[in-house]
Amino acid sequence: MKIISVRQRLYPALLLPLTFSPVLQAASASNEQTMIVTATPQTVSELDTPAAVSVIEGEDMRLATPRVNLSETLTSVPGLQVQNRQNYAQDLQISIRGFGSRSAFGVRGIRLYVDGIPATMPDGQGQISNIDINSIQDVEVLRGPFSALYGNASGGVINVTTETGRQPPTLEASSYYGSYGSWRYGLKATGAMGDGTQPGDVDYTVSTTRFTTHGYRDHSGARKNLANAKLGVRLDDVSKLSLIFNSVDIKADDPGGLTESEWKADPQQAPRAEQYNTRKTIKQTQAGLRYERQLSAQDDISVMAYAGERETTQYQSIPLVAQLKPAQAGGVITLQRHYQGIDSRGT
Repeated sequence: MKIISVRQRLYPALLLPLTFSPVLQAASASNEQTMIVTATPQTVSELDTPAAVSVIEGEDMRLATPRVNLSETLTSVPGLQVQNRQNYAQDLQISIRGFGSRSAFGVRGIRLYVDGIPATMPDGQGQISNIDINSIQDVEVLRGPFSALYGNASGGVINVTTETGRQPPTLEASSYYGSYGSWRYGLKATGAMGDGTQPGDVDYTVSTTRFTTHGYRDHSGARKNLANAKLGVRLDDVSKLSLIFNSVDIKADDPGGLTESEWKADPQQAPRAEQYNTRKTIKQTQAGLRYERQLSAQDDISVMAYAGERETTQYQSIPLVAQLKPAQAGGVITLQRHYQGIDSRGT
């Protein structure tokens, strides 16, 4: 994990409120990974910078890990807590400095971005099931009040960037096998035609992953198919166009909870889950088109247009008698969302 300054790398939008203030400059890290940020009239350490930013490189995330859940590596970020319920019918519970810790499902109080496309809906609920660890370039975590510049993000911002293809072309296959029938295998192709600086240069990254598991408990199996692609075209010396595509398909059984006596008798049982066949399916597809242009040595603009749809169906262990009550919503939850938007940034 590396701690960096805002000026050096992340979130150009953070500089907008500082338009009339002296420009921040970041000194390079020493061998001890100490970062000094300079700004007239004096220099300060990273502990005194106005924003707390942490970066985890994708290569570090893929090193000796199953590459299944973000909880495998994000727990090393200060102030960030990731709870893995070991239930693939429920998302990870993520909180930053306490924000989001009371969320019963999804991610709340934290703004999520994947390649510039918001993974947080307008109602504040975010999902991370569509993040492909196999193709991540880095994950940047912003903590503190500066996250308010991104809107509904009182707790912080998690920004995921996927890899940009480089020469020479590569084809990478990976696999993981674990206990309880857990198996993940993936294939990733990256490459470029040209060095990315000349008009007509093209770069690409295509990744697909499949994960299956029987689960530790009864009725806790899951299957997840994930695909991610990014294609970039250099239009001229100062502008670039990128096409981004992402799709996820999840089918997961939900073992539900146990009473204390049930857990002591058999921690792997799931009596009510098997009776009602509780389960959850998620299908999400989204695409985005991003235009970037460098106006000068210090000024850039970026415009992103995106659209997608997400369909969720969940079967719960609610008895029929309870479902017949007028105030009861029923035992099946079906939610379908279509979303789209345009995001523009300038520095």
